[in-house]
Amino acid sequence: MIVKPAIGFLTKDSDAQLDQDIETVVTSMTDNDNFPTPSPTLTVISTALSAFTVALAEAAGGGVEKTAIKNAKRAELVSLMRQLASYVLTTGDGDMTKLLSSGFPAQKTSRPKIGPLPTPAAPFLTQGPVTGSLGASTQPINGAYIYNWRLALASAPTVYVKQVQTPAASNTFEGLTAGQIYNVQLNAVGTAGTTDWSDTSTLMVV
Repeated sequence: MIVKPAIGFLTKDSDAQLDQDIETVVTSMTDNDNFPTPSPTLTVISTALSAFTVALAEAAGGGVEKTAIKNAKRAELVSLMRQLASYVLTTGDGDMTKLLSSGFPAQKTSRPKIGPLPTPAAPFLTQGPVTGSLGASTQPINGAYIYNWRLALASAPTVYVKQVQTPAASNTFEGLTAGQIYNVQLNAVGTAGTTDWSDTSTLMVV
């Protein structure tokens, strides 16, 4: 597991929350033996934090110019904190205890990668909500983000009259000819690629 300091709060925090969170980092890293030579120095960080705190208070009264100054001070402070996070990463040696002692939150561990997906089950077909429509669904597959569907007349099974993509494991085909028998298949797409086509399901549309 790779241990990294999380820096999302630098952009997600409100101004007031950012002020507090960075103060926590400065306090935590002061005289911290795990991080003996912070870069940038904590003095530089503290100076930028103080400037931001002052600008934040002045901007509370309103005014475009004061708000612009506050935003500029925040940007300067965030840039310095990103550099400090890099220092914490390289100095922390992948040690979670050391990282947390810095006052930075730990980055959430990434989810394990999902390998090749299984082929979807043959779709379950139903008559659609209106004449000439057909509903199709299958059991959702974990890790699939797109499903490809194809529909053909049973009398011409390799000529696909409709091909669509959906984010969900269901679809409604419309504009079909009542009295005709249709074949439906689907596959699923994940980070590792596209599955094989499912077995075929068949239904006469009414």
